[in-house]
Formats: sequence, C-alpha cells, structure tokens
Amino acid sequence: MTQLSNEELASIAHDYYLSKLNIADISQKYNLSRYLITKALDDAEERGIVKISIQQHTKRNEELERQLQSRFHLKEVFILENLSTKNQDSEAIVNFAAKQIQNYAQTAKNIGMTWGTLMLDVINEFTHEDRDDLTFVQLLGQTLNSKKRKTSLVQEASNKFNSRSISLPAPLYALNSDFIQALEKEPFYHELHSYYKNLDLIFSGIGTFQSIQVDQFLMKNYAPTLFKGIDQKKVAGLIFGRPYDIEGNFYQEVGKHVCGINLDEIMQTPTRFVIVKNRFKTNALLGALRTGVITHLVTNSAIAEQILEKSK
Repeated sequence: MTQLSNEELASIAHDYYLSKLNIADISQKYNLSRYLITKALDDAEERGIVKISIQQHTKRNEELERQLQSRFHLKEVFILENLSTKNQDSEAIVNFAAKQIQNYAQTAKNIGMTWGTLMLDVINEFTHEDRDDLTFVQLLGQTLNSKKRKTSLVQEASNKFNSRSISLPAPLYALNSDFIQALEKEPFYHELHSYYKNLDLIFSGIGTFQSIQVDQFLMKNYAPTLFKGIDQKKVAGLIFGRPYDIEGNFYQEVGKHVCGINLDEIMQTPTRFVIVKNRFKTNALLGALRTGVITHLVTNSAIAEQILEKSK
C-alpha cells in the first residue's frame, strides 16, 4: 500500500480542509484512489498533522487564498506568507510552485510551457521521475535576444522526467502574415497543434511591457508594427506573448503576429498555472487575472494584498 510522507499528508489535508477541494479532485491531482485520499486524511489526524491548523513547512495565508479565489474565480490559489528577504520569498515561491506543478503532472500526458528564467528555476526544482508517457510542449516561439542554451527549456523539463519534448523552431513574433500561414502548413506545426489541442497543464510566468522595451532589436524592428495605435502606457503586462490592459482586455491585433499556441487553445487547457514572485508585477498580475487565462496561481501575501487593494 502507498506510504505517504508527513509533507504529502499535510498537502492533501490542506487541499481538503482549507482549499475546499473534494475527494475526487484531490484523487486526480495526486493520482491516488479515493480510498487512499480518505485514508490519508485519517492518517494526517492520527499523526497530529491536522489539529486546529495544518502544519506545513511552507506557511500559507488561507484567508488571502479564499479572497483571491472568490474574486477572480480561480480553481486553486497558493499564497505563501512573506519571509525575511526578497530572495527567500522568491526561492520559496519557485520551490512551492515546482512541487504543485509536479503533483498535477502525475495525471498529465501533455504539458505546455513558455520560456524565461523563472521557467528554468521551476524546472530545476523538479525532482527526477521516469515518465515515458509524458510530453513537454513549447507553446511560443523564441525571443531573438534570449540567452543561448545547449538545450531548450522543454528539453530541460523532459530530462527531469525522462520524457519527450517538442520544440517550436520559430521567432515569438512575425510581422509578415504570409510567414505565419506558411509556417502553419509545415508538418511539424501540424503535430504541435495536435498537442496544443490536447494539453492537460500549462505553466507560465507573466511579463511587463518594460521587459519588451529592453529588447532594442524588437523595439526597433517589431514594436512599430506590433504596437501601432496602442498607448504603451496602458499595457499592464504580457502573458503567452500577448499584451493586455489593466482591465484584462487583450490587444487582439498583436495576437495575429504570435507564432505558437492560439488563445482558444490556451483557454481549452483545464489547468493553467501562473507563478509571480516579483512585487513590481502587481499591475501585470491584476490584468492577467482579469483576462480569465489563469486557473491556478502561486505568489506571496505581499503581492496578494496589493492585488486585492487595487481591484477594489
């Protein structure tokens, strides 16, 4: 019979008693039978893990979680209590997010992911597994100023699971619509879209417009067309390569230039994890929450409090 550690029992108990997930949802999340989930709740009580509160190494703010979950209609929210320093906060968020994503990965077959330092940090926190039935899928083309790596991020992720990966050898944006149409006719792109339509899980960070502005090549050669007619001061952030305002409205014209997954395919994915660890991304997160793209959020209490204040 499966023997669960105290930390695993605490996670299951937190999901049931505080996040209010039902037994069926928890069973799917951890890939355990309903009987074992029920037994885990009993074991958690017998071992003294469940008393007045749930004892976990990582402290969470259940009240903020409930408020954010209700206000933005999220499936699950993880709000970590602030630690002593920003570095400690960042490390705790990344480590916790990696554990939660890996829990959901147990029942997933196809996982989509974006790029960036945050994604690499999360990947590095995954523990090794053998999952030859799992495929990591690159959702978007690459920015031209990205750091060179011997392997792509989807390959890095697949190495952690001894699984498969599928890359997208294309730029993030293309100005010429004929280029995108021609790209979509290629056999490898057909295979990618077959995965995009059958994703179980996506995990991503969010960006600010300032992260675009530091890319001099993009600003010189692409921005005049991509952001034509857009008041750049009103761009709250970017998610999956697509800019939006503080009210959660996407600038649809930019989406036509994105190489990769389309918005409908994103919204069809049942679990869409977003991780935010930087406080200067508050407006970007608020706008992203209002788009409806996010279903699962990992951040800390300082950011959550700002979001709730700004959203009044």
